[in-house]
Amino acid sequence: MEIILDPDLEALVQQAKLANSNPPHLADVPLEMLRAGYVMQAQMQALQGLECEQVYDTTIIQDGCTVPARVYRAQQAPALQSGLIYIHGGGFTIGGLDTHDSLCRQFAIEAGLTVVSLDYRLAPEHKFPAAVDDCIAATRWILANAQSLGMQADKIGIAGDSAGGTLSATVCNELNRSGDTMPTCQLLIYPATRTVDFETPSRRELAEGVTLDKRMIDFFNEMYFGGVALDTADARLSPALSDSLQGVPPAHVITAQYDPLRDEGEEYSQLLATAGVGASYHCYPGLMHNFVTQTAAVPAANKAVQDCVGFLVEQLK
Repeated sequence: MEIILDPDLEALVQQAKLANSNPPHLADVPLEMLRAGYVMQAQMQALQGLECEQVYDTTIIQDGCTVPARVYRAQQAPALQSGLIYIHGGGFTIGGLDTHDSLCRQFAIEAGLTVVSLDYRLAPEHKFPAAVDDCIAATRWILANAQSLGMQADKIGIAGDSAGGTLSATVCNELNRSGDTMPTCQLLIYPATRTVDFETPSRRELAEGVTLDKRMIDFFNEMYFGGVALDTADARLSPALSDSLQGVPPAHVITAQYDPLRDEGEEYSQLLATAGVGASYHCYPGLMHNFVTQTAAVPAANKAVQDCVGFLVEQLK
């Protein structure tokens, strides 16, 4: 498959090649270096200097889970405002509050939200379903204690990218299944919705693609559930396998043209629509996986984030 990247993204890729003409595959990089590199990449490529009225770290304790979190409140925020729970990406293995700090600030400022970013437990130190348990528990606590965070309880969305998109969908599906209060809407940014033993044309065409390829997907999967006794039909791993999607919150699903997860994201939006859920979908041409952390370096990535802001404003205002 011929890959024709957005010109600004192509310049970024070529710059990286000039800096290191023979880089190791990311799957061969020691885990601590991989995690540190993800933070560095976000700080170099995402918007910086975004000032919120208030940013503070806290800890959520619920259902036996202890989840660090970071709260962002926009400038001149009213006493109670709409909110967003954000779940970061990184293959369940890397990423954290710092890698997605800029994105959460942008959502808080541009959409006028209080954003709560979750620092769920990472693999391989904590295998599946630790991340799922953390995100469900934290979401339950936030929805039940919204006013203490300055949020309106009936106007709180959930969003995430990549693994965070998978977790966001899973949270909605599990809360729906158990009859609990759910977020108002879900924003799913290039989620993996069929995690185990699944192939699509985009996974095949981009098996040796840019940034995220088959080897990296296999690496993350091994970190996340390698050695765990799995039911491969477990919808907590693969949201597309949920027994019923009827009744989950309205969703906006976005993907990138050169992302191996592209097709399953599109399929998931179709599954939601078939279940009677308000669902919209958009695939961004010329972009690749992880573009929401490239907002300073790639204007098209920043435009995609602004489109996400538009969805959140529409749903939560």
